[in-house]
Amino acid sequence: MTSPMTQKPSANAGKEARKTMDQLKAQLLKFESRLPDPIRQTLRDLGARWQAASRKTQWVVVGVGGSLVLYLVIAGSEDETNNAITFTAVRGDLEITVLEGGALEATQSQELRSQIKGREGVKILSIVDEGYRVTPQDVESGLVLVELDTAALIDEQLNQEISVETAEASYIESRAQYEIQLNQNASDLNDARQAMRFARLDFEKFLGGKIVDQILDELEIDERLARAEEADRIAAQSPTVIERPRRVEKVAQTNASIDIDSMPPQVQERLRAAMAENGGEIPPEMRERMQRFQGGGDRQRGQGLAQRADRQAPIDGARRENDSADLLQLPANTGPTELNSTTNLLMDEEYMAIRNQIDFSKFADLDLLEDGEAKQQLRSLQDELQVAQEELLLTQDRIAGQRRLEERGFITPTELEAEELSLNKANNKMQQKETELKLYIQYTFPKEAEQKLSDFENAVMSYQRQVKENVAEQAQEEARFSSAERKFNLEKVKLADVNQQIEFATIRAQRPGLVVYGAADQNSSRWRRSSQEAIQEGATVTERQAILTIPDLREMAVKVNIHESAVQRVAVGQRVRVLVDAFPDNPLTGTVSRVAVVADSANSFMNPDLKVYPTTINIDGTHEWLRPGMSAEVEILVDRLEDVVYVPVQAVTYYDDQRVVYVAGRGTPERRPIEVGSFSDSFIEVVSGLEEGEQVLLLPPQQGQGNSQPDA
Repeated sequence: MTSPMTQKPSANAGKEARKTMDQLKAQLLKFESRLPDPIRQTLRDLGARWQAASRKTQWVVVGVGGSLVLYLVIAGSEDETNNAITFTAVRGDLEITVLEGGALEATQSQELRSQIKGREGVKILSIVDEGYRVTPQDVESGLVLVELDTAALIDEQLNQEISVETAEASYIESRAQYEIQLNQNASDLNDARQAMRFARLDFEKFLGGKIVDQILDELEIDERLARAEEADRIAAQSPTVIERPRRVEKVAQTNASIDIDSMPPQVQERLRAAMAENGGEIPPEMRERMQRFQGGGDRQRGQGLAQRADRQAPIDGARRENDSADLLQLPANTGPTELNSTTNLLMDEEYMAIRNQIDFSKFADLDLLEDGEAKQQLRSLQDELQVAQEELLLTQDRIAGQRRLEERGFITPTELEAEELSLNKANNKMQQKETELKLYIQYTFPKEAEQKLSDFENAVMSYQRQVKENVAEQAQEEARFSSAERKFNLEKVKLADVNQQIEFATIRAQRPGLVVYGAADQNSSRWRRSSQEAIQEGATVTERQAILTIPDLREMAVKVNIHESAVQRVAVGQRVRVLVDAFPDNPLTGTVSRVAVVADSANSFMNPDLKVYPTTINIDGTHEWLRPGMSAEVEILVDRLEDVVYVPVQAVTYYDDQRVVYVAGRGTPERRPIEVGSFSDSFIEVVSGLEEGEQVLLLPPQQGQGNSQPDA
């Protein structure tokens, strides 16, 4: 392949070139009979195709054929060396251009492509004639340009409508079930919370509020309950990992941030109440408890627990009913694995060790007990014992009087024995009351107190189990509802997509212009289109395949591929001469608007060694006779040299790693080293070593001629 670089000489250079052409033709006729048959036949074929070839091809044929013939001519006879073809070095202006062929295309085109999905494609039912000029009236009226087959899409639409209705029914049902489950969970949780509150009230009713608070503080039941609720809250949020903005109250006394909103509601109420009673700050006892749990150190359970701040004043029954959890603030980075689970909330070894150390009998004291069932029962037993003791004293006094009467003979010994029997009864009654009081204090009271605590513990456990069950049941219903919702939305999206596909089957006019079948880039899509059917009625088109192109004929351009040897000289903004093959008498001008950064890979499969760079030349003005796809030849002016000496590139050769020319003269040609500048396939600039008017041989002389050996 020849290089795409050419140079356009000045007017004098053109005359010299034509003179060289005439001399070449004469030598061809003169020596035609002396050439071998294959070469002579080749020259005849070239001559027959001369008129049909483009100017670029003619220059190539002249260069190759001329070099071949001149070499044969010079080598054929030593006597004809003096008649070798020469060229006179010319001084003048030299335009260096890049000559390349390409095709016309519109700078702005609207490609109408098939948007019907599927690998099988869809058939064209009707299509407007190629070359039809779309008018503004056609655009306004919505002229149908292409109609594609929609039979399969209509069947799919009916099936999808059924799927949408089924998914909608499932969605409505799952939403109702989800709402029912939420209401049921709220009801069950309220019942469990109420049972827990009632169990605590029964406990307080038996022992009194202060003693119950003291026992629960030692067992840390409220703290454990709050920790379990916090664990449930973290576990409920962990699957989605959603960060919500929350209000954080700063506590100046502790220099710490407490996230009150993240606590259980009952803990929030108690914390704010305690802070209000303590001037807006956390009481020291609460702060110590929070630091103990947040720091992760030894908790010293059962030793020196401080009374809660909100229990420094008398607590009424209504407040006790609303209080079901003590204050607890967990570290922000505490994970679910660090918290007690439902199964070991109260019954772990640590809890049981504290619980077994509680001696309820020590509370069987009227001075310690508050007004409650235990205190009333204890008071009743003590009163009965006191009455029995008083009755025994009275009986003893009466027996003493009866004995004196019997000694004096006022009563008989039988009557005295009857009175002494009543004394035994009174004594036995007193001992019975003492035993009942002792048994109550040592056995009945601790048993009933522990039973009340056990009932409260069971209520707490039931409450926690209910919380877990609510979370699990709500998660299941929420998953069903979410799945049904997503499926319903997905089916609706599919139906909308099918409806859109049916709309895409009708392609209407959107802008005026000339209708052209296929893609706008004819050259780059030629190889791809070779495996596709021609655009016509009944043809099958695939997704994203271009069906029609409506180019804007007001702005046209030429797209050419510049060889890698010349692309470094081509730049955006360079002026270009354009000649359309269909209108050779109407030369045009243009400007380089784009040069690709990387080589085009469209032809790499056929010729991987060929590297060309797509280049776009915008044509100046508007020309209605131009059509997309027309062949054109462009001549890009890459440089202009002023007042330089130049000769044809055939006249320059190498000798001993030097560029030399053979200057014709009297006798043997002179081999002369020269310095060259810019060059192309046709002409080369001579910077030094050759003067204007000197004649140079277009080909090196035969071996033995000249003052040195020619290059092999």
